[in-house]
Amino acid sequence: MVFFIKNSQRDRLKFLSKQSSDVLVDFCKLALDYLGSGSNEKKYSIAAQKLETTLEDVQTTVECLVSLLIDCAAYNVSESDFGEISGVGFSSEQIGILWQFVSNKNEAVRNLLQNSRLNKQYRFRDLEWRLEARIASRSNLRQATPQITMKFHLDRETINVHKDKIHETPESSKTTRKQIILNTDPCNLSHMISTLENALQQSKTHRTRNFLKAFQQ
Repeated sequence: MVFFIKNSQRDRLKFLSKQSSDVLVDFCKLALDYLGSGSNEKKYSIAAQKLETTLEDVQTTVECLVSLLIDCAAYNVSESDFGEISGVGFSSEQIGILWQFVSNKNEAVRNLLQNSRLNKQYRFRDLEWRLEARIASRSNLRQATPQITMKFHLDRETINVHKDKIHETPESSKTTRKQIILNTDPCNLSHMISTLENALQQSKTHRTRNFLKAFQQ
């Protein structure tokens, strides 16, 4: 099975492969309309009558094409990889039509996916910390372990190189920012630093770079 095709899409794609090129073009147009303005049952009903099928079949086929477009953008599928869709039953002419449909909207969909992920994920913005230690106590005869308190400032928005003051947070940005307070001792802090440094070193290896490069191509 082609790696970017889901099992749930196979039946709908097989249905498309049995249609003429003109019908396939019409379905691609319906899928583009779906991206722009959502589902349109009136158009689906007209298409269903022409094809002598059900409205549900037309709607699920359109949604399948939209899903295919999103998956191709997410996996960054190349034209040669996309040609493997012939295994579902598409002719070379039909593959050309589908590739034009996918490639024309590929960049726009990838930008939407990237912005969607970035908007949902918090990113590091700043760090405040303090060292807390009890230097003397009549009730504590043993040496106290000092505690490090850290406040992480996170933000969903892209931060400019010249970041503004943390405490001057505008009202509109309260929904995009949050703070996490973490208490730890020097031993655990040293372990966290060591783990992060090892991860940073791993990110510089050829194996990791080649892995990341495969997703960026």
